[in-house]
Amino acid sequence: MKNAIRRVIILFIFAIAPLCGYAQTTPGGAADSATERRLIQQASADICQQLKLENQKNPLARLSQTEAEQLFGRLFLQAATRNAELAALLTSIGERRARAEGEQLGRRVGLLLMQECPMGQQLFMRLGGEQLNQQLGLRPEETKLLQPLAAAMCRDLSPRVTEMQQLAPAQRMALVTQALGSTMKPRAKQLNKFYGTSVFLDGEIEKLGSKIFALMAPQCPEVLILFADFDKVDQ
Repeated sequence: MKNAIRRVIILFIFAIAPLCGYAQTTPGGAADSATERRLIQQASADICQQLKLENQKNPLARLSQTEAEQLFGRLFLQAATRNAELAALLTSIGERRARAEGEQLGRRVGLLLMQECPMGQQLFMRLGGEQLNQQLGLRPEETKLLQPLAAAMCRDLSPRVTEMQQLAPAQRMALVTQALGSTMKPRAKQLNKFYGTSVFLDGEIEKLGSKIFALMAPQCPEVLILFADFDKVDQ
């Protein structure tokens, strides 16, 4: 089941990367400087505060993917405008490089928001949800079948996030695997009827788990984030 969660996290990160402004990092470039790391932290903190205000006006969970994308773009530009040092950096390196650096900054700010800002997690789960479902091949009838399982998993695990944060990775995984088994057991006949008798074999159960975790993402991003290794993702 570890591979199922990891697959969802990796697919999700790459699903939102173009929406954050994905650009390859240039080795030894400004993106690795202490100054830029500080500016990324400042921009992320600024956007996180703005997301809290935006959520009060219009809950982020209700945004469409397009609305979420537009909101992130607007808040990122506003954060850059408010930060004189960041604006000066982008201005000083010329139009062509400023675009590339801005895209890279957007990606890194987005990843930091996912790590450290609960509102950011909600926003990016809205951003990447549709692409993720497409990449996993989730059909409408599957979504209808699996959505209650995802909701049940979130109801079980969301109140236990603080507890899970104190656990070692292997213990977290064991807890999630146990929760998934408990959630699927009373629905075994439905799953067997829809997918066939092979659904509970090792390879197939991993695929099914990936789809359930993908549907959990917009509902309880704080759970899936516990399994993300952002240091590896951002290499």
